[in-house]
Amino acid sequence: METNRKPRVLITFVEAGMGHIVSAQAISDALREKYGDRMDIIDSHILRDSENPRLPKYEDFLVRNTKLYSTFPIYGDIQFASMHLFGAQNTLKFVHNTVFYSQTKATMDEYNKYKPNVIVCTHYFLLYAAVEYKRKYDPGVIIVAYCPDNNVHGWWDNRADVFYTNNPLATKQAYDLRFKNGHVVETFYPTRSDVVQSNESKEYYRNKFGIPFDKFAVVIADGVYAKAKVRKVCNALLKTDVPLTICVLAGKNEKLKRQFDEKKGKLKPNITLLTFGFLKEAPQLYGACDLFITKGGPNAVLDSVMMGTPIIIDYCASPIERVTQKLFTERYFCGYHLVSPRRIRRQVEELVKDPRLLEGIKETLSFFDKSKNGADDIADDIAELLWNGEERKERIRREEAQAIGDLMSEKADLMRAKAEEKIEKVNEAAAQKAEKLAEEKLERFNERTSERIEGIQSRTDKQIERINEKTEKILQSLDEGNASKYSAKAAERKIPAAEKRERV
Repeated sequence: METNRKPRVLITFVEAGMGHIVSAQAISDALREKYGDRMDIIDSHILRDSENPRLPKYEDFLVRNTKLYSTFPIYGDIQFASMHLFGAQNTLKFVHNTVFYSQTKATMDEYNKYKPNVIVCTHYFLLYAAVEYKRKYDPGVIIVAYCPDNNVHGWWDNRADVFYTNNPLATKQAYDLRFKNGHVVETFYPTRSDVVQSNESKEYYRNKFGIPFDKFAVVIADGVYAKAKVRKVCNALLKTDVPLTICVLAGKNEKLKRQFDEKKGKLKPNITLLTFGFLKEAPQLYGACDLFITKGGPNAVLDSVMMGTPIIIDYCASPIERVTQKLFTERYFCGYHLVSPRRIRRQVEELVKDPRLLEGIKETLSFFDKSKNGADDIADDIAELLWNGEERKERIRREEAQAIGDLMSEKADLMRAKAEEKIEKVNEAAAQKAEKLAEEKLERFNERTSERIEGIQSRTDKQIERINEKTEKILQSLDEGNASKYSAKAAERKIPAAEKRERV
């Protein structure tokens, strides 16, 4: 690191849906607020703003693919299946060293212009290019990535120095991808400033957006491109006879907005229809409404629950969105998963007639406390990487060693409990049989019972001894910085804790 300048942190932005952008923005905001006087923080739309024409075209390619996922789910399934053609990491390297080689090389050249000390990525392509930049140009640069999804697909490069996840399932999947021990850090969800700073009342935001105070209000959106089911769901809701305000968030789909603008003069008297284009304050619109209907995009769903608004997920465009749906509707109980527009209308009508049905869901939303902003934790960790790297590495290793040690101890405890249960059953059976034996046979029977119990105890002690030996080898491998499947198993132990949250 040069001593004549502050450490330079490059935050990379790319559009492929908005989740990658808002996560990067949240991390950038936290770094500026906490360390802006000690770091040179650079935000870069690394593809869009490049003078190399290949890179803006490549971002357009990513946008088109995102739209295709939203329109044709089978397209996303095929794409994700192809990621694992030769093994996920092998396919990642093969594709970007052949099909997308020129784009990868051009992105590395962009990184080289900034000479950063840290590169922050929220998209797998930018991470791959950053890792290759480090390998070929600057071995001292620190590469960190945050996965904005609720799972970790196979094209996140496991050579990153630090990989941030947001839930135990994603942490386990990162370790399953053979990220090295100490390189995966689980944080709470990073929350952008547009959400963190939106703390006014529902009434305030209703007044801001012109939403009537006397009607149940729903907002419908399908990501920034609105390519999924907005039209169908809205048309279904327009048929209802209950008093209802419908807010259509069309994003960058100007054609969709015009189509619904034309409907405003033909509405039933019980309906209020409001339309919006791309809206930076979209989270405030969610907070103004009673319900948010959307596809399973991780960013939009997270923004809504952070604003305390229940959700209906009506569509999943990819395996990533299916995981989001399961996590937020089945594990965290933030709302409903309904596919049929007619069924959605019936559910909304039930909620209009009895809004108390949402009270239990709103209680579970308290888990998503935006004051816990995970972006602050990431900012602190980046600072520690820069100024206390060795101490941080040792602390992370100790934490992982503790988690793996707890896992193995739990395994040993389970083995002891099973042995004790088996011995108890042997003693019970022996006591029942002893009552029926003649006195001369009883002594020999008791000896055999004791031998059997000693055998159980001996086998259990040997099994536990092998567990302890295995634990020592695992921890030794951990000290050497190797990837270990036991890190994934230790992360998996935390998943049931999240699943214990019960629907109120």
